This record gives sequence, structure tokens and C-alpha cells, in this order.
Amino acid sequence: METSRKLRRAAYILGIVVLILLVAYGALAWSLYSSSGSFSTAEAEYPAPRIGELIWPTVGYPAMVTPGGLLEIELDLRDVAGERVQAEDVSGWRVVMKPSRQVLAGLAYTLVPTGAQRAVSDRWPEGTRFGKPDAVWHASFRVPAEVVPELYDLHVEVEASGRLVSDSQPHAVSVTTDDDDSFTFVSLADIHVHRRDISGRMQQQTDKGISPEGRPVYFENAIEQVNLIRPDFVVLLGDFVRAQHEPGDYQVEFEEFYRALEGFEVPVFAVPGNHDVYVNEVDGARVWEENLGPLYYSFDVGGCHFTCVDTNQWPVGDRTVMKKLGMFVYPKKWQGQVLEAGDEGDPSTYEGQLAWMREDLAANRDSPLKFVLLHHCPFTPDGEGISYDNERFAGVVSLGGNGKGRDALKKLASTYDVDIVLSGHLHQDNVGSAPWADGGGETVYANQTCVYYDEGGIQEKYPGYRLFKIVGGRVESFTYVDGVHSIPFYDGSSLGGKTDLDQLDRPALSARRVEGVETATLQWEVESYLAIPMEVKGLIAVLPGDGGERYDVRGGEIYQEVLVGNPGRVVLYVKTEVEKGKPGIDASIPGTPARKDVTVVQTGAGPGSGLTYGTVIYLPYMLSSSGKKVLSRAE
Repeated sequence: METSRKLRRAAYILGIVVLILLVAYGALAWSLYSSSGSFSTAEAEYPAPRIGELIWPTVGYPAMVTPGGLLEIELDLRDVAGERVQAEDVSGWRVVMKPSRQVLAGLAYTLVPTGAQRAVSDRWPEGTRFGKPDAVWHASFRVPAEVVPELYDLHVEVEASGRLVSDSQPHAVSVTTDDDDSFTFVSLADIHVHRRDISGRMQQQTDKGISPEGRPVYFENAIEQVNLIRPDFVVLLGDFVRAQHEPGDYQVEFEEFYRALEGFEVPVFAVPGNHDVYVNEVDGARVWEENLGPLYYSFDVGGCHFTCVDTNQWPVGDRTVMKKLGMFVYPKKWQGQVLEAGDEGDPSTYEGQLAWMREDLAANRDSPLKFVLLHHCPFTPDGEGISYDNERFAGVVSLGGNGKGRDALKKLASTYDVDIVLSGHLHQDNVGSAPWADGGGETVYANQTCVYYDEGGIQEKYPGYRLFKIVGGRVESFTYVDGVHSIPFYDGSSLGGKTDLDQLDRPALSARRVEGVETATLQWEVESYLAIPMEVKGLIAVLPGDGGERYDVRGGEIYQEVLVGNPGRVVLYVKTEVEKGKPGIDASIPGTPARKDVTVVQTGAGPGSGLTYGTVIYLPYMLSSSGKKVLSRAE
């Protein structure tokens, strides 16, 4: 009898405990899964939009043209007359390109207009801010044959409905001498510009690489190395900000990112990540389209095609950042999702962005090389596509994902013979492949590491980038030394092992000006710890010149020389190749760098001895809209 009573009492107590646990779990689940703690969006102050009437090209979606070719632009003139309809009376087109590189100040080109019409946008797909059914203005202009191959800011003026409208975009046009299928580009992912002092017990974040004033020095240093390589362009694969600590983070971090973005000396194509579209007081998706460009789009380089995809198609409520229990800060969803596939295995049922992507890939099926750029990889690792799944915490809580579209993206890649899919999000390097549906090849899925120092400490990752070398429409290389990993930004980074991120400081590739060399006009010491040879094309010298001086370069080659300004100066574009160095085995033990001295020496008038010069361009003038040469003074 006594034993039975004790058993009943134990069962009763156990039942009470279970009930308490269930209530506690229910309360915790309600807190974690509900919208409680959401950051307020009331009275949010958005950054002033940088995309106004000139809607393409933009800083995040530039145009690439050749000397003597056509530049096509798009303008939205709906608000000129105070009505939400496109202006009809449009005339007096004037477009001026000015070099983004400050040492070329004084050069400017006024382009000759060749035509204008109203039509739906070719650059903003349906579903984006300026996409159809709305019509926009399209205008085309002839690029002068003498234009210096460089990156340009674009300035537009037009008379519309009796008003003078002017607008501009920085870094919007890239002029290149080659329009073939051989080029280089760098891919960067997960930059995560962030404020200082945001690390917490549950969400750690190092301040390494952030100046006391809040500048993302690590991003500036990465840009310096990219500029030194001087690829034809750069692609950014999402997560440019963090925006996940306190209300107002987004605006501050986006302004720091945009300021640093203008440090690139090559064109940049941007793709959004989940952090970029978070709702933290402001809606990041709106900020993106008001400042960078459409959330999804496509572009061509030579005959090669790039399709840029938005894998963050969650409702506003799911993207809104929340603070839970005073320590957890997150939105409901941060994993990938692409909507509107009736049947993910049947592309004919796709609508929205997926239908646009299907048509875009189908129209470019014969391109020699096809890339898809996105943030969340639908394949990595080994076909699983974990970037679309929920993440498990403490074995009982699932958050962040269960997104749609993973199989649809893989289906489109295999059906339309996509060569490479580039992605980020996971902060890790991974390379896999899947066969095309017709069996004629395979799609390579290349996920890559981050740019920032993440949480710091000892991690199985390091800041890095991929450098793609395309020759004749074929990928010659895109990994470091083992077919998987990215090129490290710092000496002491461990491939496939653990890296002490807190100790990474030595740039893997650098160039410094050497002062006091008596026999030289200018000298650089180029240094590389990388285990591969590196071509460096970003050595830029600015010297006095009026066209009579000649310069020799020892240890390198001048591939472009520009005379500009009044009084004159010569801008030399110098390239060299550095042999492979010996990387340090870890961050605490420096490697042995390969060094190359590149020396510029003035040799007087006439051609330098043993030196092959590139095109010498003398442009102290602007081209007016009538085609006449007008003297342009240096600023």
C-alpha cells in the first residue's frame, strides 16, 4: 500500500514537472517563433536615394562598352511634370563621362546621341522597382573612339516637359578595349560591414578590421588588393552589411559600405544577400533598389552571360529583425527562398523571378559560358542545398529556413546548361558539380568564404576571394592551389585547417612606393606571399609630362599611357608578374614573400629602350555633342 502511494505521488510530481516544462517550452517557442520584439519601422529615416532619374547604368549594375561603341541608358521621367506618367516632350540630351580615377581629373567626354524612345525597361525585370508594365525612356549614345579605357562616372542632362533634369551615377560605365571572351574577374562574398562593440554572449562578432571611427578597414584593404590585380570587373555575392544588433544599424552600416564601394577602381556587379534585405527600421530591399540597382538582372561580358538572382524572397514580416529574451537578435528567416514554382521539377510552371530566369537562360543558351550569381547555393554541399533548410539550435528549436525554390534553381541550371553557379552565405569554400540534363556537361557550384573576420578567434575559414581567368569562353582557373579554396587576403591563412583570425595582418599581396631611389623617377616593391604567380596590373604612376618625355619600366611593362591636363601630366598604367611566394604555415609564423622591384625611369624624348608601349592617348579636350573638340582644362 505504501509503495503504491509513493508511486502515485511520484507520477503526480512527474506530471507536474512535465506540464511545467511543456508550458515553459510553449512560452519559449511562442517568444522565439512569434513577431514579438520586432524592431519598429515607424518614422524610419531612409537614406536619400542615389538612383533618381538615371536608372541604368548604376554603381551596382554598370555598363561595359568599347571605344566607338554604343552606350544605352535608361531614365525614369515620371515625376518631372508632377504626375506618375512618363514625360512625353523630351529633348536636348547631353551625356558626359568623367573618369572615376581622380588622377585623370580634367578628362571628360560628351557623347553624341543616336536615338531615344519609350519602352519597358530592358534592365529592370518585371517585379523590380522599374520593371514592366511601366515604360521608361531609353536613349543611346556613341562612345568616342579615342576614349581612355577606364571606369567612368556618368552625368546626364535632358529637357523634359519644359524642365531641365540632371542626374548622375558614380562608377557606372566601364570602357574596355576588348569585347571578346577572354577576361578576368574577382568574386567577393559576405563583406558584412558592421558597427563596433556589437558582440554578445550568444552572437559573437570581432571588432578586428573596424577603425575606432567605424570605418570597415578590412574591406578597404581587400579593395586595395583587388585594385592591385585590376581585373576586368568584380562581382559581389551578397551580405554587404550585418544590420542585426540594434535598431538603426542598417542605415549606418549601409552608408559605410557605399562609401567604401566607391574605392573600387573597376566596375562592380552586386547581388543581394539575406542581411542586405533585412528590415531593421528600414526595408533593406527598398534601400537596395533605391541605391544600387535591381534585386535581380543579367549582363554580358563579351559573349559570356551572367544571370544574377535574388534568393531572399521572404515576406517583410519574415525579414524583420527581432530581439528575443534580451540576447537573441535575428529575423524569422535568413535562409534562401525563391518563390512561384508551381512544380519545382517543371520549369513551364514557373512564374515571377523564376520565369524571368528561365527566359533569360533560354535566350542565352548558345553563350560560350553561362554563370548564375546568387547568395544562397541550392546545391552545397553535395546536392543538399543546406542554405534553404532550417537551422537547429540546442537540438529542439528550428529557425531561419524551410525555403522554397532550391530544386527549381538546380533544375534551371541543368536544363539550360549553366556552367558555374557562384554563391556565399556559408562563409566557407566548397566546390561541387551536377550533370546537365542532356548529359553534355556539368554545372559547377562554387561557394566561397567571407571577406570579413567574422567572430574572430580560431576558425576553419579565412578572408579570401576567387579570381576567375576566362580564356576564349572557357574557365582557365578560379581556385587557389587545391581546386576548392579561395585566394587568401592574408598570409598565414590555413587551407582546410584552422586559422587564427585575430592574428591575420600581413596582406598576401601588396605594393609600396619606395622613396629616395636616386636613379629612378618612381619605384614600387611588389610583394606576394601567395603560392601561385600573380599578375599585377594596378600600378599607376602620375608624372609630369607634355608628350615629349619617354619612360622605361624595369621589371614591368607600360600597357597604357595617358597624357592629360593643362599643365600636362602623364599617367602610366604598369603591369608586372610576381612569382609564387611561400605562405606562412599559420598566422604567427610569416612566410617568405616573392618580391619584384618595378622601376620607372625617364629616358628623355623618343621611345624607351627595350620597352613595348601600349596605346598612347593624348586627350586634353572634350567631345561636344556636335563632335567638335573643345579644350578641357585640368581641374
